[in-house]
Formats: sequence, structure tokens, C-alpha cells
Amino acid sequence: MRGNLFDLLLLPVLVIFFGVLQASRPQRRFRLWLAGWIGILVSFLLWLPQGHGLLVSPFLESLRLVLLFLGGLLFVFSFAADGLSPRALTSKLAMVTLPAAIIAAGTTYGFQQPGYIFVCIVAGEAIGVYIAWSVLGRKSPALPWILLLCITGIAVKTVLLAAGNISAILAGILVEIFLACVVLLLASPLRKHIGAWICALGFFGWSTMYVVYEFIDIHPEWVHSLSQIWNLPKYIAGIGMILLVLELDTSKIKVLSEEYRLLYESNPQPMWIYDLATGKFLSINDAAVQVYGYPREEFLGMTLYDIMPEQEQTRLRDTINAPIPDGRQYWRHVRNDGTIFDVDISGHDVMFQGRKARFIMAMDITEQERTNRELVYRAQHDPLTGLANRMLLEDRAQQAIARSARDGNKVALLTLDIDRFKQINDTYGHMVGDECLKEIASRLQSRVRDADTLARTGGEEFTVMIGGLPSARGATGAANALLSSLTHPLKLSNNEIAVSMSIGIALYPDDGLELDTIRKRSDSALYKAKRMGGGCAVMANEQNEMETHSATEVEVALRNALSTSQLEVYYQPIYNNIGHLSRVEALIRGVDEFLRKTGPAVFIPVAEESGLILPLGQWVLNESCRQMAEWRAMGIASFQLAVNVSARQLVQPSFAEKVLQTLQRHQLPPQILHLELTETTLMNDFSSMIHSMKRLAEAGVLFSIDDFGTGYSSLARLSELPISAVKIDRSFVLKLHDNAPSVGIVRAIVHMSRHLNLEIVAEGVETADHVRILRELGCDLFQGFYLGRPLSPEALVEKARRDALATPFQDSPAARLSGERRAAEANAE
Repeated sequence: MRGNLFDLLLLPVLVIFFGVLQASRPQRRFRLWLAGWIGILVSFLLWLPQGHGLLVSPFLESLRLVLLFLGGLLFVFSFAADGLSPRALTSKLAMVTLPAAIIAAGTTYGFQQPGYIFVCIVAGEAIGVYIAWSVLGRKSPALPWILLLCITGIAVKTVLLAAGNISAILAGILVEIFLACVVLLLASPLRKHIGAWICALGFFGWSTMYVVYEFIDIHPEWVHSLSQIWNLPKYIAGIGMILLVLELDTSKIKVLSEEYRLLYESNPQPMWIYDLATGKFLSINDAAVQVYGYPREEFLGMTLYDIMPEQEQTRLRDTINAPIPDGRQYWRHVRNDGTIFDVDISGHDVMFQGRKARFIMAMDITEQERTNRELVYRAQHDPLTGLANRMLLEDRAQQAIARSARDGNKVALLTLDIDRFKQINDTYGHMVGDECLKEIASRLQSRVRDADTLARTGGEEFTVMIGGLPSARGATGAANALLSSLTHPLKLSNNEIAVSMSIGIALYPDDGLELDTIRKRSDSALYKAKRMGGGCAVMANEQNEMETHSATEVEVALRNALSTSQLEVYYQPIYNNIGHLSRVEALIRGVDEFLRKTGPAVFIPVAEESGLILPLGQWVLNESCRQMAEWRAMGIASFQLAVNVSARQLVQPSFAEKVLQTLQRHQLPPQILHLELTETTLMNDFSSMIHSMKRLAEAGVLFSIDDFGTGYSSLARLSELPISAVKIDRSFVLKLHDNAPSVGIVRAIVHMSRHLNLEIVAEGVETADHVRILRELGCDLFQGFYLGRPLSPEALVEKARRDALATPFQDSPAARLSGERRAAEANAE
């Protein structure tokens, strides 16, 4: 009774222990041990009625024996089947259990034919040999012992079968199983642990009990003694397993501790542990000694305050016990030699030597911070003059406007442009021109207060932002001071050049409440100053605004430019989706100051209305074809040419012939020419236009629709035209960052164009994100200031000779900064 109670107490304890162990650390060995002890426990529970003299059905008795076999076999496989998959393990376990289960069932049901039992014995041992050979491998030291067990098992069981002792055969199976556990344990790497030997001793004693049990009939006086120690071996095996787990954990902890120690001591980054209460260093690694320059003994006698500059010590006193936000902080530390450097601190709280402490890793980021500051400076300053650029000016101007809105003061925006500066570049060269700009910047800087901002916002354009003005008088006074800075000629290294400048002045809030409005008013006043002959300053007013956009004045300037060859063509690169130059778009520019400042956005509509678009368009076509022919002769024009055409040109009966004659005159194949027309152009005289377009298309000239998505062209009309490409309007591209509808519109245009077999060109590409999104949406070609500003013919040739016409499509900070700088410079022009 006491033995039964002992089993009822300890077997569930073992099951619970290994169940908890498996739940916290899932491992195959622990799962098999848990299943094995559950099998032993259930087998014992099925034996209890029989142990108290009650009759047990054959089924329950055979189930008890099978569970006992299965529990032992689970222990066997736990020591030998680490490399098996779950499926292979299950199949092999079933194979080796089946013969023993058949013998157990046959015995309990009274079917004890010797031939049947002998076949099962041989099959079971053969399966055991096969599994041992396939699982352990030929080189395993355990394999010979397992083979010996199997051979001995066949011999002993055959003798027992001949003697008719079937119950002894069942006991022999259990003896063989537990002896296999002993062999596998002592042949494995686990044998170096005491727990493995105790476990092996338990399995050996367990197997011995079944041998001794068979002698009870011969010596009945042993029954009482055996019952006293019957349960002991199985619990020795269980205790050995528990001890083995503890030893394995201890070994793992020792290994991890050594790894952590090596990681701490050998880490190239300074590390230390300090007392949270006092800030005293409790431990430091070698890197901390080397980086900070203090001897180890001295370092361990110091506190955090000793490595902090005075300005950081107050901050440390306030935060020494506070958790590190997000696990990281930025500090400045001081070395033994007095040098101060920036560090990135990361760490967490620990218990060290029985006290609350904090582990810290410090990374020297002085060079990184210097590089970051340099990058920020470059992003906000003009590389030639060192002055603020447009981005920094805009940021400071917005802040000044916000302050003035609170204080009731005025903010002045002065736009400065050097008069006739192009003549200096043409006469003396760009190197002298750059020297002039640097000297001018120096003189202007001497007339600007420290609180104000002087920026270079274009080629020869500067802007001054002055805040805190009580009246407009302060702005005019500042403008006069700036004008006077150029009274004397510029004394350069090899030249002395007299220059003047024009200034446009606009005020907040007098001329607008938004920075863009104020800037436009300032530009209008500058144009007025230019038209007055330069060398003066003009305040913004409505009359200047009207004069700036006077259509009559623009028309006169255009007529003069056409008659005096005061026009030029720039070429903006268009890249394919791998960054190679595919096409250039011809863009007209005015040479004289007025047209250059007015810009194509103003004078092209005037040309349309006045009819000047016909000679203007023909001039652009002829000039760009001439230039292409010249480039082809130089061997650099491996790209196509895009030229804008208007509705007025397309409806001319002779338009197609003029285009073909121009191509023939310059010996250019029609296939290199793309004629671009806007969607709104298609709403005009459609029948007249389609005749010219089909005539040109038959000859090989290609057509593109510009500003696609902003007009009202129908799909039916598109399908009737010989269109080969569409250009997505820049208004959609510019909103791709934060405008989901724009993404949807672009996706729809791409989808439609794919079905119509049209090439897709995205214009207005201003950032690296635009490139990434448009490439993901499936665009073919890309155009915009981020990728390349419009180039003069000379500049394009120079880039071609330097093999600099390709542009990388990547999101690196350098590429993004380069692209945004190009966009900023182009916008400044």
C-alpha cells in the first residue's frame, strides 16, 4: 500500500515537472520525457485494480503493457533521435512498438502459439537493429552495444519461449528497453554530467528489477523485500533526468556568461556599469580605458560627473536616475587630455554586485556629427558664395513673418539682380563671373545686419530678408546701402569691373500676407527697376504688377527678339527608367533681360494670341534640328528630339511639308523627332490637324500629348490620332507624396496608356520619391529639375564629353541632395 501511495505521489510530480519544463523551453527531448512519464503513470493507474486483487479485462492489461513499452521507448528515442523529423520519429516509434504490442495482446488474450510469438520476437529485434543502424550511424560507439542487446534479446527470449515462460518474455522486452537507455546515455555527450550517470543507474536498476522479479516464484521469501525497493530505480532515473536538466542549464549559463564577458571586455565601443545612486563607475571595459585615456584604477574611482564638461553636469544631475528615453541619449564627454567629443549613449538598468546599476555603451559620434553639420550647411548654403540658399531664406522668412504678425512690425524682402551680368560671363568667362559673384556677395554681406539674411537665390540674383521694421523707410534705407556697396568697381585678381544692380522691394503685410505673394511682388518691382535702366531700387505696387505682365510689351519684345536673334534654345534631358538619356525637349528662352525674366510661361501665350507662335515655332524647330545635326556630326546625339507645337501650327496646310523639309535640310531621320501638343490643342480644328499629323506619322515623325490629364480629350479621339506617347502633367506628379487621388489618376493614365500601347512620360519630377513612385507605377520616361535642368547646347556637349548625361536612380542622401539642389537652382533661374 505504501508503494502504491509513493507512486501516486511521485509519478504526477515528474509529469508536472517535465510539463512545466516543456512549456517554458520547448525541446524534443523534454517532450519525449514528458510523454514517457505520462505513459508510465497511466500504465501504473491501469495496474492498480490488479494490484488490489481485482479482475482486469484483457484489453486493459494489454493496454497497460503497451503503455509501459511505449514509455520506455520514448526514453530511448529521447537520447538518440535528435536528427529525426517528427514524422520519421513517429513512424520509427510505431514500427518498434508494434511487435511488442502484438505479443502483449496475444498473451493477455490467451493466444500463445510459439511460432507466432517467435516471429514477433525476431521481427521486433530486426526492426530494432534497422532503426539503430539508420538513426545512430555506423560510427556511433553505441551501435555495437545495441546490436549486442538485440542478438542477446533474441537468444534469451527464444530460450524463454521454449520453456513456455511467456510473461518472462514481456519482462525481457522491458529489460532490453531500459538497458538501451543506459547504453545510449553513456555513449552520448551527456555522459560528462553526473545527472546522466544517475539516470543511467536508475534505468539499469529498473531493468534489474524485472530480472529479479522472475526469480520470485523460485524464492517466495524475496517478495516482501522486492516490494520495498520496486519503485526506487524509476525515481532514481527521474531524479537523474531533473539533475541533468539543471546541469545542462548551468553549463549553458556558464557559456553565455563567458560569451558576455568576452563581448563586454573585447568590444571596441566603450562600456561601463555605474551605480545609479552615486554615479560611481563599478566596471569598465578596455575600450573605455583607451578612448577616455584614464588608467583603469583611476577610472574606477571616478563618477559620471568626472567625464562630463561643466555645461553637461547640470543636465546629468537632473537625469542621472531617469530612464534613458528609447534606450538612447546624446551627450558630450571629456577625455583625460581635456578634449570634448560627442557620444551616442545606449543602455539599460541592471543589478550588479547586489545594487541597482546601469549598463552603458558609448559610441563616439564626433565625426558623424561633424559630417551631419557639414551636410546641413551644404544643403542650406550656396557653394560658391557661402551665403544662405533659397531653402534657408524661406525658412527664416517664414519665421520673421510669424514674429512680425505677433509684434506688429514689417518684414522686407529685397530681390537683387546684377545688371547685364551675362555680358561679364560672355566677355571674361565664367571663372571671372564666379569671382565677381563672390566679391559682390562679400560687399553685400558687409551692408547687412547679423539679424537679417542675405541669400543667393539664382545665378546673379540675391535676396535680402529684413525683419522687425517699424516702417517702409527702413527697407528703402537698406536698399540704398546695398546699392552703394557697388559704387566702386570690383577689384578682382586680374581685372577691375564696374557693376550695378537693380532691387525690387516688397513688404509684409503691405504687399501680401503669404511669402509667395510677397516674393512675386518683389520680383515685379525688380523687373520695373530693370526696365528703368537698372542701378536703382523700386518699391512694389499694383502698377508694377500690371506692367510686369503687359501683353503689349511682351509682344514687342518677342518681335524684336525674332528679328535680332535674341532667342536661344535650351534642352532639358528626358531619362528612361534606368537613368539613361533617351530624349531632350527643346525649350525656348529669351536672351535679353526682359524676356528672360518674363519667361516662356508668359510670352508663349502672348505669342499664341498675337500669331507670333508661327514664326516662333518654326524658328525653334529649325534651330533644334540644326543643333541635333551638329551633335550627330560630333557623334554624341544618340537620343531623340522633342519639340512643342501649337494648334495654330498644326492647322496650317503647309505645316507637314515644312517639318519634313526641315528634317531633310538637316539630314535628320524623321524617327528622331517627337512633336508635342497639349490636350487642349486637340479640342481645336480636329479635322485639319489630323491630316497634318497622319502625313507626318506616315513619314516616321512621332507625336506626344503634353500635360495629359488636364484637358478634355476623349479616348475615342486619342485612338484616332497617331499618338505614340503621353506626358503626365506635372500637377499630378508634384502631389504624389501626399495626395492619394493623384496617385490614382497617374495609375489610371498608365493603365490606359498600356492598353493603347503608348509610351508614358512623367514631367515635373522634383524629388527622389517622385522617381521611386513613378517607376513603381510603370512610367517609361522621366523629366524634371531633380533629374536635370534645361541645358544650353554648350553645357550639353560638355556633359556628353564627360559622360555625365546619365543620372543614377537611387534614394541615397547624396543623390537626393544633388537632385534637389538642381531643382532649386533651376527654380531660381
